[in-house]
Amino acid sequence: MRRLVFASLLAVVSGACDKIISPDVAQIPFDLPPRSYSFNSSALGVPAGLSGDVPCGASAAPVPFTDCCNPPAPVPAPGCSPNQQVACEQNESGTEVCTVTATVSQSQMMNLGQEVSQLSGLAGVVSISIKKISYTVTVNTLDINLPDIGLYLAPSGVSDKDDPNAKKFGTLPAIAAGDMPMGDVILEGDAKTTLANRTSDIRSPFNFIAATTVKVSHAPTGRIDMTITGQLAASP
Repeated sequence: MRRLVFASLLAVVSGACDKIISPDVAQIPFDLPPRSYSFNSSALGVPAGLSGDVPCGASAAPVPFTDCCNPPAPVPAPGCSPNQQVACEQNESGTEVCTVTATVSQSQMMNLGQEVSQLSGLAGVVSISIKKISYTVTVNTLDINLPDIGLYLAPSGVSDKDDPNAKKFGTLPAIAAGDMPMGDVILEGDAKTTLANRTSDIRSPFNFIAATTVKVSHAPTGRIDMTITGQLAASP
């Protein structure tokens, strides 16, 4: 009987301890150092000759054509540079127009061991968990809609999202012209693993890349500024 009572008391105490000792006790919460990105319309590199929509395709007048960089006379050449992607594509209205496809990308270095005071004393392998990653658009004078913006993590020597060592981390939803939204970044399913791979040594820097691919049929104007923030936690 005494053994049964003792076992019951032990179970009660053990259960109480489980409620008191939370896994979060060993975690060190901290804010993600903010990173700001600015995309200017001039970075899209639209040829000077595409200041307005240029019809192309079978219905183009006076002569049908599809090579937008080398149109037949009397259509003026837009002045494409060798690396520009200009093609005859349908716009939102279903009309074929000369369209520029341009990727804009910015990379910023981050070093949690140096930038986060709460982590300055940690060394070796550290586990970082994600509570929330957020974004805020602070300026938006663009006269075009901006597609989804991808966020990528990469080693400190990599600034190109298409590099095999860059890994997609999350997505900012598309932003309409002139809108200034705020919200949560849509994280990839393996975002925690991607972050863990870049922060296993808290003292090693890594790159935080923001990139999007835009299609335009005329030279846009304006710029958009945004800031990425978040709440994370570290476990030694």
